[in-house]
Amino acid sequence: MASARARVLVLEDEWLIAEQIGGALAQAGYEIVGPVGRVRQAMALLEREAVDLAVLDINVHEDRSFAVADRLAETATPFVFVSGYSDLEMPHGFSDRPLLQKPVDPDDLCRLMNHLLGR
Repeated sequence: MASARARVLVLEDEWLIAEQIGGALAQAGYEIVGPVGRVRQAMALLEREAVDLAVLDINVHEDRSFAVADRLAETATPFVFVSGYSDLEMPHGFSDRPLLQKPVDPDDLCRLMNHLLGR
């Protein structure tokens, strides 16, 4: 069970998927920040909210979430990418980051989040 203080930003533009990810993480004891469905919303949220982890859909409304990933990396905040594309080419600097394929298995996601927190 995650600490109630572990706050997770969820960036996902498909409402149902965002609800599934957020619900699984909330059930595991995480506090959900968002979900938000646009990169600019995530960037604004990071300006005013502290987060411990993040789940980032790579393609959000024809934009990529790499600017959000850069911001998280600057603050050493762990994150995981999710994508429906199996042949996605990751930009330099992100190829070592965790990537889960959609549909995301809730148990795999929670295990990965706990691992990223060192639990």
